[in-house]
Amino acid sequence: MRLYLLRHAEASYDFPTDEARELTPKGVRSIAKLCDRVKRKELSGLRAIHHSKLVRARQTAELLHDGLKLEAPLVETVGLAPMDDPTALGNLLWETSQDLMFVGHNPHLSILTSWLLTGDVFSDCINFKKSGLICLERESPPRDGRPAGVWVVSWYFINRPFAE
Repeated sequence: MRLYLLRHAEASYDFPTDEARELTPKGVRSIAKLCDRVKRKELSGLRAIHHSKLVRARQTAELLHDGLKLEAPLVETVGLAPMDDPTALGNLLWETSQDLMFVGHNPHLSILTSWLLTGDVFSDCINFKKSGLICLERESPPRDGRPAGVWVVSWYFINRPFAE
């Protein structure tokens, strides 16, 4: 199983609530750039793209979905908000063998990635950049201290900042 984790693109702060924040033009361009780079990777096994309820995560998921012409459905999913407990997704991850994508936020995605890679939510082993996309692969089933199994990094794309 592969798990793709995508942090939302740059969002504006000019909105009345955090939940309503939309992507900036720079954020939209960064996802287009990501789509150009990811086309070389095989995403045909992707079965669902889960995103948080926050507008910027939904927009990021939609742009990636449309930019890569993916068939996987977009699914608004509880448990992907910035301050949600990442370990709560352990059962979802173990109960499926299908490739999934989570589109969300920091610190949630950094903590989730650290937990999957090390078994420790405090290891802080990944600095998730905006528009960053990482592919993790599950290598083995759950065991002591690793309830979601053992995962390794397959690849990680980080968009470099570009001039306006």
